[in-house]
Amino acid sequence: MNYFSIEFGLCFLLFFVLYWSVCWSTRLQNLLLLTASYGILATFSLDFLCVLLGYTAVVYLLGRLCARYPGRSLTRLLILLIIVIFFYCFKYQDFFASGMQSVFQAVGLYLSVPVFQVLLPVGLSFYVFHSVSYLVSINRSELNPAAPHDLALYLAFFPSLIAGPVNRATDFLPQIRAQGIRQILNPYRALGLIALATVKLFLLSSWLANEWVDPIFDTPTASSPEQILLAVYGYSFQIYFNFSGYTNLVTGIALLLGFRLPENFNYPYLAHNLKEFWARWHISLSRFIRDYIYIPLGGNRQGALFSTLYMLVAMLISGLWHGASANFLVWGALHGVGLALYRLWTHWRPERATWPGASLLARLLTFHYIALAWIFFRSSTLGDAFDLIKGLTGLSLQGLSTASGLRVLACLTVIVCYPSWVSFIREMFAASLRIPAIIYPIALGLFLCVIIFASPSGVPSFIYASF
Repeated sequence: MNYFSIEFGLCFLLFFVLYWSVCWSTRLQNLLLLTASYGILATFSLDFLCVLLGYTAVVYLLGRLCARYPGRSLTRLLILLIIVIFFYCFKYQDFFASGMQSVFQAVGLYLSVPVFQVLLPVGLSFYVFHSVSYLVSINRSELNPAAPHDLALYLAFFPSLIAGPVNRATDFLPQIRAQGIRQILNPYRALGLIALATVKLFLLSSWLANEWVDPIFDTPTASSPEQILLAVYGYSFQIYFNFSGYTNLVTGIALLLGFRLPENFNYPYLAHNLKEFWARWHISLSRFIRDYIYIPLGGNRQGALFSTLYMLVAMLISGLWHGASANFLVWGALHGVGLALYRLWTHWRPERATWPGASLLARLLTFHYIALAWIFFRSSTLGDAFDLIKGLTGLSLQGLSTASGLRVLACLTVIVCYPSWVSFIREMFAASLRIPAIIYPIALGLFLCVIIFASPSGVPSFIYASF
């Protein structure tokens, strides 16, 4: 069920009334939330619900084991083994099986590696990450095992089930076990975030996809260099509007239900380097990779050479997590190499340049490096990605005088002025929260009607739901 569909909107309104009609009982509210979460997952497939139920049972038993034998290497190994098995069976078996067969054929062996025909369950990557946080926290004696119904809700909580953000058990379980009566949190902000999500997803993301991105990426060899560059710029903002819009939506929904989700975006294209970008982009995933992959591998404890190597491994894993294909590995490798080069640069020149224009140049270089990496992220195959990059080599000053070239220059102007746009958006959002309570719902409703009317037809999809 798409969270922007009319069906979901009507169902949520009914659920909202029922949910707060039993506000005197947190346990009943949790039961309603769990039922709704399982119901939404079942609308995709009953098989997906069965996978989550089975996985929840496994995590519950592992949690009890971790509590009984905390800090043991065996429990850490079991956690890793279960995670790898689930990811392999449901997400990566075709990728690794085809890779193994290619290796065997290269040495003259023609063996058939068995592959199970299964669909990738919706939300698998996110509830597996939630379980890692839960089990590791118990293994570190930071958390006691949760009751089965609390753990089930933590893994299945529908606002963050489909595409995150990644919740930490130590932050989210206390909200499930809340003492006293829950309250709607920041209702003005919650509704404002939902309205902002509508703008980002219905209008901006959908328009960019239809007009600039999809036609070019679907036919990479049939476009001019200026059209390709426009599509690359367009996708860089499309994926931001799409994913941050989804985060705004589910954050607003969670606030209306009395829950706080972690911050996930902080205007990432304001970043002056890749390290800052990853501190602003998909923040919950970035911190997860840091705390549960990079630091356990060794982090900064074994010198600059090994820390750089661990960072590269962590980014390769991040790329593979996004999808089982060489494209995502290349995307992860580009970010890993970029972070390594930035670390070497700051070791050689630890002080940030202060000459006029240095900040703008750093931001533009960072943005274009990220945009280059997005080509591999969006392209269907490596061949398509290289075709697009090859097409970009034909850029010329003469081409910039065409209609597509002028759009490229306009887009570049927007990127240059991006900090000013961010300040304006922040001021507008803050001003909207000061509208009197009587007028606010009317103004918000009219605003949403205008946005939906001006948007492309159809219900927008969530790009990260496929990861």
